[in-house]
Amino acid sequence: MKKQLLFILGLLVFMVLASHRPTEVNPFRVYPYLQAYGEGKMQLTWFSNSLATSSIKLLSATGSVMYEGAVTAESVPEIYYTSAEKNQQIDGLEQGSWIQSEQAFRFRFPIDLPADVQVNYIVTLAGLNYSGTFTMPSSKSSWEKIRFIALADSETDPRGRVTNRAWYPGTPLFRPITTVPELWKQKFGSTIEQGIELPNYMLTEEKGYNENLRIINARNPNFIIMPGDLVQGAGYQPAWDEFFRQNAGELGTGLSRYAIIPALGNWEAFGAVNGGYGTNEKGEFLPVLGRKRFHTYFETPTEDPLQKHRQSYYRVDYGPVTILTLDSSNGTPDQTEADFDGQPKLSGKEFTLPGTDTQENYTDSQYKAAGGNDLSSFGPGSDQYIWLEDNLKDASEAGQLIFVQYHHIAFSSGEHGVPLNHELSIGQVGTPMRVLNPMLEEYGVIAVFSGHDELFERSFVDEDSDGKGIMYYDVGVAGDGMRGEKRDWLGNPLNTLDYNPYRMWSADQSSAEEWDTSGANPVLTDGGKHYGHLEVNLEKTKEGNQEFALVNFTPVYVFPVMDQNYNLQQVERRVYKDEVSLKIPLRVAAFEPEVKDSVAIYLNHEGEGYLTALDFLEDMPEGNYFVFSTDPGPEFGCDDIGLNEVKITSKNTSTGQEWMDQTRLYVLDTIAPTFTYANAYEAFDLVSGSITIGGPDFAIWDPLDNCSTSFDLIIEKNNITCEDIDEESGYAEVPVKITLKDNSGNSTVEKAKVFLNIIESKTVSLENTEEFYEGQTVKIELGEELGYEVLAWYRNGELLADLQGKSIEIDKVGNYYAKIRLSSGCITRSQTLEISLNPNPYPPVKERIELVLNESGQAELLLEDVFQSWPLENEDLILSLSKSEFTCEDLGAQEVIVIIQDGSGNDWEEKIEVVVLDEMAPILETKNLELELDLTLGALQLKTEDFIESVTDNCEIKEVTISRTQITCEDLGKEIGVEIRAVDIAGNVTEKTAQVMVKSLSTKPVSISGPELVCIGDTQILTLASEADFEVVRWRRNGTEISGATGKTLEIEEGGSYHAIVRYAGACLFETEKFEVVSAAFPSGEIVEDGNILRAPEGDFTYQWYKNGEKIDGAISRSLEVQSMGEYSVELKNTAGCETRLAAVTMTISGIFNPGILVSEELKIYPNPASAEVEIQALGDLKFAENSMRIYNSSGREVSSSVEVIRQSSSSVSLAIARLSAGTYVIMVESRDNRVFVGKLIKQ
Repeated sequence: MKKQLLFILGLLVFMVLASHRPTEVNPFRVYPYLQAYGEGKMQLTWFSNSLATSSIKLLSATGSVMYEGAVTAESVPEIYYTSAEKNQQIDGLEQGSWIQSEQAFRFRFPIDLPADVQVNYIVTLAGLNYSGTFTMPSSKSSWEKIRFIALADSETDPRGRVTNRAWYPGTPLFRPITTVPELWKQKFGSTIEQGIELPNYMLTEEKGYNENLRIINARNPNFIIMPGDLVQGAGYQPAWDEFFRQNAGELGTGLSRYAIIPALGNWEAFGAVNGGYGTNEKGEFLPVLGRKRFHTYFETPTEDPLQKHRQSYYRVDYGPVTILTLDSSNGTPDQTEADFDGQPKLSGKEFTLPGTDTQENYTDSQYKAAGGNDLSSFGPGSDQYIWLEDNLKDASEAGQLIFVQYHHIAFSSGEHGVPLNHELSIGQVGTPMRVLNPMLEEYGVIAVFSGHDELFERSFVDEDSDGKGIMYYDVGVAGDGMRGEKRDWLGNPLNTLDYNPYRMWSADQSSAEEWDTSGANPVLTDGGKHYGHLEVNLEKTKEGNQEFALVNFTPVYVFPVMDQNYNLQQVERRVYKDEVSLKIPLRVAAFEPEVKDSVAIYLNHEGEGYLTALDFLEDMPEGNYFVFSTDPGPEFGCDDIGLNEVKITSKNTSTGQEWMDQTRLYVLDTIAPTFTYANAYEAFDLVSGSITIGGPDFAIWDPLDNCSTSFDLIIEKNNITCEDIDEESGYAEVPVKITLKDNSGNSTVEKAKVFLNIIESKTVSLENTEEFYEGQTVKIELGEELGYEVLAWYRNGELLADLQGKSIEIDKVGNYYAKIRLSSGCITRSQTLEISLNPNPYPPVKERIELVLNESGQAELLLEDVFQSWPLENEDLILSLSKSEFTCEDLGAQEVIVIIQDGSGNDWEEKIEVVVLDEMAPILETKNLELELDLTLGALQLKTEDFIESVTDNCEIKEVTISRTQITCEDLGKEIGVEIRAVDIAGNVTEKTAQVMVKSLSTKPVSISGPELVCIGDTQILTLASEADFEVVRWRRNGTEISGATGKTLEIEEGGSYHAIVRYAGACLFETEKFEVVSAAFPSGEIVEDGNILRAPEGDFTYQWYKNGEKIDGAISRSLEVQSMGEYSVELKNTAGCETRLAAVTMTISGIFNPGILVSEELKIYPNPASAEVEIQALGDLKFAENSMRIYNSSGREVSSSVEVIRQSSSSVSLAIARLSAGTYVIMVESRDNRVFVGKLIKQ
C-alpha cells in the first residue's frame, strides 16, 4: 500500500527561514492561487516583488487551527524584463505602466488533507494578510457532484486592455453590419482581412476575458482546466503579469478559491517582442525560456517515474475524475511544409495522413541544444506516449472518469484543421494529434479538450464505429481571437471548407445571430460567437444496484447587451443550444482498505476520544462485511494526548482476507477550560500612586477542564497606576483580561473590570499672607506637606494663564487653588482658598463711560462722570485722571486710571474703560451722468469720482464706494440707479442715489453681403462681416426667425428681406441692416420624343444634353438626334442664371431604330438572313467582353435567353437561333474597352 510522508494533520510543508525587507505597500506580486495535483492534493502558490518572510495558517470550517508555519521564499531568476519589454509602446496605455518589479520570489505550499474538507487559509507576506477558502477534492467513492470549467486561449498581454479583435462573420454570412457603421467603428474599430472590412468585437480582450471569469467565479467550480495558450507569449513576461492580474490579482482572484489544471500551448514557447521563436537579448532561446516560466508558475510535487520531461504532461485525480494533461507542442520526426515540396497539395476535403509534427517554428534538436529538457514527442514509442498508455490503463482499471486535455485540436473545422500537405495549411496544425485517438477510445476517454483554433466546436469521433466514441471540444474562446470555421479560400470564400467530418456543432455555424434592425443602428440581441467556456457537471445517481455518473456538457457564452448607441448595458451568461448529457455506468472495484499515514482525533468534554474507521480509512467500504480493530484503542483519553503509534487490522468477513497497517494517531485536546469570576473593587490612594491586583481580587472559582486539574492564571494588567486614573472624576474603571490556560495550551479569556475609589491620605494647603484691599495685590502660597510640582493655577475654576510657582500675587477676589502633580505621578489639586475684599474710603467707580465727539471732533471726561455717586462724602480725598481730553484719534475703548489719595499717605488706583464715539455721519453731495456704451466692447467702467460733487466729515472719510463699477449690454437704453456710499472712520454711513442714462455706440458694425437674386429651389450664400469678432445669434427673413441658422453665412433658397442678430465677442448684441434678395424662377417643361429626335422646350435658354448622366460634348442645341439606347436629359439655363435639368427619357431599341437602324461596321454577322445558326465576328482589334452580348426583338424586348451559345472566343460567337420567331432583331455587344456595337439580324 502506497505510503506518503506527512506532517501533523496531513500537511506537507517546506520551511526555511527567510529575511524580510519591506519595500512596497502591497508585497504580493501574485496573490495565492490553487492547483490540484496528484491524487486529491492541492498546492497554494504566491509570488512577492521582493525578498520577504511569509507564513501560512490553515483553519477548519469551525475555526480550529490545522497548521501554522513559515514558508520559504524561492528565487526565480527566469522571471525578468528585457529592454524590449521595458521600452515597448502600446497605443492607449501609459508607457511601462504594466511593468512590475525586477525581482520575483516564489512561495509554494503543498496541502494533503482528507477529501471534501473545507479549508480556510491566511497567507501572511511581509506583514500583510491574504485570506481565502477552498475545499479539498472529493472522495473517489463517496462523491456526489463535481463541476469543472474548460476554456483555452486567454492569450493575455497588456495590449489586450485596449484591443478589440476582428469579429469574423458566421451565420448569417452577411450581417446587417456587413458595411461597418461609423458609430460601430468609433466605438470598437474595424479590421481589414484579405481586402474585406470586418467589424471588431464589442468587448476588448481584457473585458471579454474578465467577464468570462466573472461568470465562472459565480458558478463556484471545483476546478478549471486550460488546454494551452494561457498567455500571448510565455517568453514575454508582461503576458504572465496580465494573466495573474485577471486570475489572482488586481482584476480577479478566482484561482484563490478553485484550482487550475493548465496545459502547454504553442504561445507558451513564443517570445513576442523579444524575438518570437528566436533568442532574446540575454541569449536565451525563447521556447526554452517560455516553457521554463510555465513550470515556474505551475510545477507541483511529483513522484512519477515515467514522467521524464518535468511536468509537460501530468495526471490529476480529482475524486472519480482523472485529468490527463498532454504536451502537443512538438512531434517527431520534425516536419514542415517544405517536406512536401514537389508533391501534389491536397485540396478541398482530401485527406491522406495526419502528419507527425504540430509546428515548424523550432525542432526537437534545436530545443535540446538550447538546454531544454522538458520537450517530448507524443507519437507511439515516445516517452509521453508510454506515460499516457500507462496512466490510461491505471485510471481505466480503477474505474475513473477519464478526460484528456492538450492544445492542438485534432479534429477541427478551424484554420488549423487541415494537415501540413494541404494547400490551405497555415502551419501549427492539429491533425498529428489524431495518432492518439485509437488509444484514447480504447481506454474509454469521455472527452478531449483543446483550443488553438479559437473556435467553440464539438466533434464526436468514433473511428472504429463501435458506437462508443469521444467528444472533442475546441474551447479556445477564453478571451483572444473570434475566428470562424475555415473557408474555401482558393475556391469560393463564401463557402465553409467543412473539412472536419466529425463536426456536430460550432458557435460559428450553428448559432445564428439575431439582430434588431428597427432602431437607428442594428443591435445584436442573441446568437453568434462570443467569448465563453464549457461547463462540465458530473452528478452521481443510482438505478437499482448500479451507480451512474451523469456528465452534462454546457457551452456557455458571454453575451454583451448593447443599446441603440452601442453602449454596453450589461454582460449576461447565456447557453448555446448544444447541451449534451452522457450517462456513464460506474464500475465499483473490489474494496481494499487504505489506511491514512496519520490521523487526528479530538477529546470531548469528558476527556474521551474514539478512533473509528471513518477516521483512519481513505475510503469506506459499502455494506457491513468489513470489521476493523485497533491496538491500542479504540478509546483514548487525556493520558494519550500527543503522538501514538496505532496498529490497525482490517478484515473482510466474506473472504476472510486481512490487512495489517499502522498509522500515527494524534490525540488532540482543543477544549478550553471554564471558570467564573467577579469584578474587583479597590481603594486607590493618589499619594501612593499604584496598587497591585491578583486572582483573589476577582474571586475566581470553579475552574473546570476535560483533562487538566492545574492551570496557569494570567492577568493581563495586574499593576494599576496613576495613568489609569481619570483626574477629573472621583473613581476609575479599568478593564482587565483574565486568561486561564490548561495543560494542552487551550485558553479561555474573560474581560473583567477593576472599579477604583479614589482617595487622598494627605493634601497640600494654600494660605494668604495679608489682607486684600481694592486696588492692591496680595500673595498666596502653597504648603510643604507633600512632594509635588505645580502644573497650573485656577481662580473660580478658570485657568490663570502664565502663572507658575508655589506662590503667586493676585489682585482679584475669588476661590483659588493649584493643580499639582504629586511625586507618586498622580495629578490632583491643593486645598481651595477664598480671597475676599476689604471696603474702600470712596464710592465705586463706573466700569464703562461713553464720550461722544462733537462736530469739531472733540470730547472731555469730567470727575463727576467717573464715580457712581457725586459729590464724594470724604472731601479730603485728592482726585486726578490719567487722561481727560479726547479727539478723533482716540476713537474706541481707552483705559483711564483714576488716582485717589488721602491725608495719611494711602493711595488707590481704579481703572475705568472710556469709549470714545463718533455719531455724526459724512455730508455727501452727488451728480447724475449720461454715458455711451461701445457695443463691440460690451462694458464701460464707472468711476466713483465722476458721481461726487463734495463729501466732508467731523473726523475723517474712510471710503466712498459705488454700488456698480461698470455698465454692460443689459443696461443699454435704460436709466439705471447707482448707490454712492460714504463711510467715515467711525463707521457712520451716508448713502445717496445717482442716475446714469446709457446709450449705444457701434464703432465696428456688422454688414451683410451676397447676391441680390436667387433661383427658386436653388441656393445662394449671404455672408456677415465686420472688423470686430462676433458670433451669430439668429437670422431672420421678413422679420421671422430662421430655425437653426447661427452661422456667419446663410444658405438661402428664396428671396426676401434678410437681417441678422449678432453678438460681438464677449460683448453686446447688434442687429444688422436689412438685405433685400429677389426670387427668380427655374426653367421648366419636358423633353418631346419625335422618333429618334429629342426636343427641349423653346425659350430664351441655353441647352446642354446628357446621356446616362454623362455630358454629350457639342450637344447644345434645342434638339438632339439619338443614335444609341440610353437615358437622355437636357439642362436649361435662363437669363437669370437659373439652371434646371429636365426629367430624363429612356430611348429603347424600338425608339432608336425607327425609322432606320445604325449598324456598327466592326461587327460581321453571317449568314444573314439566317434560320438555324449564325456567327458574329469582331473585325480589326475589337475584343468581346465576357457575357456582354444581348439580343432584342423589334419591340425592344430582350430575347437573349431564347438563343444558345454554341462556340465562343474573344473575337467571335456562334449562336443557335432556331427558337427565335421570324423577324428582325438587334444584336448589341460590349467590347473590353467598354464600347457598345450594334448589328441587325434577320431571322427566317
